Amino acid sequence: MKRVFFLGGLIVAGMFMTLLDTTIVDIALPHMMSAFEVEPDDIQWVITSYMVASAVSMPVVGWLGGRIGHRNTYLLGIALFTAMSALCGLAPNLDFMIFARTLQGVGEGLAVPMTMTLLFELFPPEKRGVAMGLFALGATFGPSLGPTLGGYITEHLSWRWIFYVNLLPGVLVVYLLTLFMEDDRHLHRSDKPLDIPGLLLLAASLTSLIVALSKGNSWGWDSMKVVSLLYFFFISLVLFVFYELRTENPLVELRIFKFPFFRYPVISLTLFGMGVYASYFLLPLYLEKLRGFPTITAGEILFWPSMATGLVSMVVGFLIDRKLLSKRTSIVIGVLIFTFGTYLQTALDLDMSKSEVVLYLLPWGAGMGFFFPALSQVSLGSLKGELLRQASGLQNLLRLVGGSVGTAVSTYILVSSQPKHFVHLTQEVSPQAPQVVYFLNRWKEHFLYDCSSVPQIASEQAKGVLAKLFSLHAFWHSFGDAFFFALVCGVLTLIPALFVEESGESGVDSLNFKPSDG
Repeated sequence: MKRVFFLGGLIVAGMFMTLLDTTIVDIALPHMMSAFEVEPDDIQWVITSYMVASAVSMPVVGWLGGRIGHRNTYLLGIALFTAMSALCGLAPNLDFMIFARTLQGVGEGLAVPMTMTLLFELFPPEKRGVAMGLFALGATFGPSLGPTLGGYITEHLSWRWIFYVNLLPGVLVVYLLTLFMEDDRHLHRSDKPLDIPGLLLLAASLTSLIVALSKGNSWGWDSMKVVSLLYFFFISLVLFVFYELRTENPLVELRIFKFPFFRYPVISLTLFGMGVYASYFLLPLYLEKLRGFPTITAGEILFWPSMATGLVSMVVGFLIDRKLLSKRTSIVIGVLIFTFGTYLQTALDLDMSKSEVVLYLLPWGAGMGFFFPALSQVSLGSLKGELLRQASGLQNLLRLVGGSVGTAVSTYILVSSQPKHFVHLTQEVSPQAPQVVYFLNRWKEHFLYDCSSVPQIASEQAKGVLAKLFSLHAFWHSFGDAFFFALVCGVLTLIPALFVEESGESGVDSLNFKPSDG
């Protein structure tokens, strides 16, 4: 088992590196904007291109794994990601950066789904709980560590080093796995042709959706661009589903949804991912923009819920392997704890200390630790071969799409509700209220005597301070609204989670398997 854990650790390390890049780049965007002399709307394509490429490439792992093997598909993803990291660091302009980031996203899209597939094949059934705990550890630490590490590197080195840090780990993972892990292409050989029409339809659908979600707030959700993209997404998605259900060699085997042991967990994961990514987006903003914590301090705060996820996922995996905890129970407990954690996030205020914020975030992290290891075992544990590759790619794709939707909706709520709260606060508070009069007089005296201002200007300055206070509280209330969306996602996740059942089967590699037999 030492060899299994060694190889599993290398595989998860590679996945951790790719997921780290989903958030580490965000903090460096202003520096890139200055270096490339471009506008904010242009620099966002550094993020959008990566997300689109990752999403489009994930379903391809089913076909590619049958051509070159599971190990080699993973190694190709990590090697491509690592090579493109070097090019990103060397990028002389924005166009070159977007090109390199697109190919880097393809690498991530190949590596992440194949990570899960390899872990299921590498670990025996009685150890898969720990394997999925290891997966959850890497999957949560990567995105949560990104902003802190990115901020530290950008501040002390250069923004280019957020890409260069991938080079040594990437090379080591590829070299050691090539050396110690057997080539498995003979076990998964398939001459199935690539479904090019399906790939083009899926690429059109996902590209239009992710671009619309990424640009909706800047372009306007009712703008012609966004509305057209959403229409195009819907039409191409309908055509994709229609074509895939009728073609002999589909890119994505949608009929796998007929298995209840796959259908309900994946629906749960999509809804859960919306809530998780909403919080991932909101928490750094709350800590840094609203509370004023330095990036390093914000990272230290977010480290603890990630640690809770990792520790709980390992313990839960161990308990599941020992038959001391059922997978369905673990999923439901995870959703309940996570939902309670998002409820606590709606109660985060302007005065909490660092330790209090950490305590409020721990249930959120612990809930993910219960949820992820068990869910992946239920959805993928009964499958093998091409169905396992297909299911893993589809599951990770829907997780990413759910996360994109969650991020877009929470951004919209945060931006759109702040002006409403500001207007409400100004209407609710009377200018003649004793507290307001006292507040304005104190600040007027401050500007008169401490800043040597004249009476009329001092009065306007005092009103400016009051307006800033209203704006701060409006911003705080808008965070409460956005965190409430994550809470709703948690509640909705509970519905399909209650229908999750284990199939009781193993080695399912054909769609002819009847779920009722399980």
